[in-house]
Amino acid sequence: MRESLFADAAVTMDAPDNVSLAFATTLGHGRLDFIEFNPDFNVIISDCRWLENGEITYAGEDWVRFNFCLDANARFQFEDRGDFALTGCQLRMFYQPSGLLCAHRFTPGRSVCATISIKQTHLRRLLDTETAAPLPTEQSGDGGFFFRRLGMTPQAVRAVGDLLAMPHRGALKRLYAQAKSEELLVSAFSAAPANDLPSAPLRLRETERTRLLEIGRLLETRLGNPPTVSELSRRFAMNRNKLAYGFRQLHGCSLTEFVTRHRLETAWRLLEDTDRPISEIAAGVGYAHVQSFSAAFRRHFGVAPRGARRQVMAQ
Repeated sequence: MRESLFADAAVTMDAPDNVSLAFATTLGHGRLDFIEFNPDFNVIISDCRWLENGEITYAGEDWVRFNFCLDANARFQFEDRGDFALTGCQLRMFYQPSGLLCAHRFTPGRSVCATISIKQTHLRRLLDTETAAPLPTEQSGDGGFFFRRLGMTPQAVRAVGDLLAMPHRGALKRLYAQAKSEELLVSAFSAAPANDLPSAPLRLRETERTRLLEIGRLLETRLGNPPTVSELSRRFAMNRNKLAYGFRQLHGCSLTEFVTRHRLETAWRLLEDTDRPISEIAAGVGYAHVQSFSAAFRRHFGVAPRGARRQVMAQ
């Protein structure tokens, strides 16, 4: 990845296990910090602004990854295992078996996240296997591959912000980053009950994948009045169960969660780019009551709509 996308980046090394990259090209600009705590546990902290479309493809190396994202506009495609949109503020928790290719496609916009990579053996030691639930990869089929989305808790949002603003250097930087990364792992497992993990993936034909992607695009245009599963089943000639389970596999969330997420992400953009009243924004994205909108917005982003608008105005 560094040889291709960041070949001209300015490199700073506090130590062999602590590398910072700063880049500015026609493709975009930003910085990445790579900090290795040990060979089985590391974090990448990134704040990038992409100006053009781009793609990075890399093979799995048997890591469990926790992508704590504050903002993004990209996609992950894991060969035939699934195509997942990466947008907005969200935690993505996934396992990429050794050799499985991932195409990471990004489009113009900001990408801000902290990504923890950890080997299963080290994760087991941290969690204490005698008392912890089985790891997600032990409950998944298809070589252990899984991809899950979880909401970002306010504590996780703050911890990622702390990593981005980290003032330390050298050994203190590494110690601080490890403490914050372990705090983020606690946040992830507190939000991910062991009985809510995916089963073996469905095998989707290419025509079914195409229809499910079309369904996602249709839902994005009808946030105020989304079609029901029955309507979608008739329109796209798909069995209701195959549609529901296939959609969850391809998009990483249920139909309802997909609509809710896009409603709230659209609302965030409107708060950021317009001065429209919050009640008008709530109605525009499909909420009949501003109180319901505010509660959903806070659950998703960890901040109320008014607070989000103040943050934007202060930037």
